[in-house]
Parts: sequence; structure tokens; C-alpha cells
Amino acid sequence: MKHGHTRTHGHSDERGGGHRRGGKRHSKRLFEYGELRLLILAMIAEQPRHGYEIIKEIETRFDGLYTPSPGVIYPTLSWLEDMGYIDISPNSSGRKQSTITAEGKAFLEANSDAAADLQTRRIRGDHRKDVPGPILSAMDEVKGALRQRLAGNTGDAALVAELAEMLSRTARKIAGTQPRETAEAAEAKGQDMEQIITRHRHELKRRTLTVCDTDYLTPHMIRMTLEGPDLEGFASLGFDDHIKLFFGDEMRDYTPRRFDAETGTLVLDFAVHDAGPATAWAVGAKPGDSLNIGGPRGSAVIAPIFDWYLLIGDETALPAIGRRVEELAKGDKVITLVAVPGPEDEQRFYTEAYHDAHWIHRPVSQAAETAPLLDAVKALNLPEGRGFVWIAAEAQVARALKTHMLTDRGHPGPQLKAAGYWVAGTAGESDKSLD
Repeated sequence: MKHGHTRTHGHSDERGGGHRRGGKRHSKRLFEYGELRLLILAMIAEQPRHGYEIIKEIETRFDGLYTPSPGVIYPTLSWLEDMGYIDISPNSSGRKQSTITAEGKAFLEANSDAAADLQTRRIRGDHRKDVPGPILSAMDEVKGALRQRLAGNTGDAALVAELAEMLSRTARKIAGTQPRETAEAAEAKGQDMEQIITRHRHELKRRTLTVCDTDYLTPHMIRMTLEGPDLEGFASLGFDDHIKLFFGDEMRDYTPRRFDAETGTLVLDFAVHDAGPATAWAVGAKPGDSLNIGGPRGSAVIAPIFDWYLLIGDETALPAIGRRVEELAKGDKVITLVAVPGPEDEQRFYTEAYHDAHWIHRPVSQAAETAPLLDAVKALNLPEGRGFVWIAAEAQVARALKTHMLTDRGHPGPQLKAAGYWVAGTAGESDKSLD
């Protein structure tokens, strides 16, 4: 691992990459890729819900054998909001509530079979083997009674509310014998995240831009500068915002590397690896060519309240990492740890902040392996004080890094943001919430 300390000033010469894919993926989780977010969307379609209500509803539907944490639910809700599938706004009591949008309904309809399967899924295997027989019988009796009472009456709001309250009272009595996370505690976690990360909504508009310049920053990174009158009103407040690039029927997520409202130009960096539609277009693009983009739908802005920042990623995360480093102010401390194919792929960022740069060299074929980045992170000595950790890489790699920071190092969950910018073996997919 190469280390470096930089305090450089001026403009930047940097990095890049869209969110790319390749390799295989294995999972033994209850929900496969994307299923939890589909289940949550289906639950919100039934009725508007707030975060803690979703947690308890999932726990109820899976007989108490699976309870997602607030650290899973709230980022998933943010992802659904960013995609335009739900709106999150305060209800009459001031509590933030999620409501499905027309776009969300269309997505749910397109995935209706999968959503129906999730609604009836049950945890199988040995999960219930230690549950006493009388308890299992009582659980089945309750479920049978509910099915009988609700048959043909699911639209009776008064009956549904009555039964829900009966079940809630019973659950609270049972939970009295075992400490459980309270609604207030779970809501507090969500509030902590919202205090640290402020979300801004933008007008969703499709824009047609023109290439005015293109160049190779490094052997595996193309920098593209685009312009056009459609950029009027464009906004990107968060360093890890993503916009949609449209290539016929396909689309890809990319980070706005830099936007200059005065000159009316937008800079994008393309990591050149797999032969996907974005890479193929970027390699052949020349001044005068057109590109259709959409978004960003929203921005997530991290409050400037931290003593240090740790940014971890692979080449696909370089646009966000470089942008963040350059946007930090004088006196800020930022540590970057980035995996790239070789020394020729390293980039230099110009910033007023104190920048401690660490580079890992590994072949592209190992980009989906956890060891290179995870071993390097384990070897890092982090500063004292309050820090914010940002992670973006292949989904399984990002998940392993997130687990290490939260579990092994005990880093506070609200002070960490992790995303799978690409999923090995799944073309065109990302896993932003790592559910």
C-alpha cells in the first residue's frame, strides 16, 4: 500500500469512474439483491408508513424471526426516495412518513410477481427448531384467526385498526419479558442520521448535452466535459450525487465530477474496464457528440461537524472521492484509501484540506475481492475525534468494509455511509443501500 500526504492548492487532476460490474455473487441472506427494498415498497403501497412502523411490520410478518435494524431501513427509504418511488414528508403529527409515488406504483406493478412472493415468504430451515411446541401452535392459531377474521374484510379500516391494536398490545406484553429496542430509540437513530445528512430534492429533468472535450486522465479513466443550454437550473450539492446517463434502452449511474454554472459545463469521469454501454460510448465519444442525462433527483449533504473524514473506494468511486477532497475546506482532515490497477492510475487532487492519500494496487480481475481493501483498512490508524466514513466499491467489498468499521472498530452507524457502486456478475446494477 502506497501512502502519501498532500496539501495542494488550485484545480484538480483526478480520477473517475461510473459504477461497473463483473464476476460472481453469492448470498445466503433471507433477501437476495434488491428484495428488501421491493418488500418495503410493497408495504408502503398498502398504506403510508414511517420507519419504525416498517421495522415492526416486517418483524410481525416474519413471526419475530427477522427484524431489520434502523441502519438498514433508513438508508433503504432514502434509496427509494432518490429513485422517485416514494415521497417522504411529515404527516399531521410531524413524523416523517413514506408514501408511494406514481413511479413507485409502476415499478411495483412491473415486479408484481416478485412482490407477491416476498409477501408470503417465510424463514425456512432450523430457525424455529428451538421454539417450544405450544408457542408454535399458538402462533399458528393467531395467524389462522387473523386470516378468518380478515377474509373479505381487508378493506374495513376500523376492523384492521382494531386487530392491529390487539396484536400490538399482546406483543408489548410479551416483549416485557425481554429487553427490546423502543420506538423512541429507533426513531432517535433515524433522527441522528437526518441531522448528519441533510437531503435536498431537485427538479427531475432530462437534459441533452454536447461533448466539448474528452481526454484520458489515466490509462483506465476518461474525462469528459459536456455543455449545453439544458444545463440551466442543474444542481448537484452532494459530492456523491448520481445522475442517469441514457444509452438507448439502458441507463447507468455516474457522479458529477464537477459542475461550473458560470461556464455552463459538466465534467464526468468514466472508468474504462468492462465493455458496457457507457464505456463503449465514452471510448468512442468526440466533441460534438450528444449525451442524454437525467437528475440528480436529490443531494445528500454531510454536515461539516467532523474532525476527520475517511473515504474508501475503488476506481469507480474516484469521481466522488476526488470531488469531496477538493471541496473540503482549509483545516479539514481527509484520509483516502483507493484501490486501482497500478501506479499509473493514481490521481492527484488539489485541495485546501489536509489530505492523507493511500493507494492500493491490484489487478482489475481482483476488484470484487474483499481482501485488498479490507486488509488495508484494518492496517489504518485513524485520528482521534469524531470522524465520518464513506465507502463505495463492489457491493460485497463495500459490505465487508462497512461491517469491519461498525463491528470491529465500533464506528457509530449514523457517521458512516456505504454503497455498492456495482454488483459482481450483474450488469448495470448497483446496491446503494447494501440491505
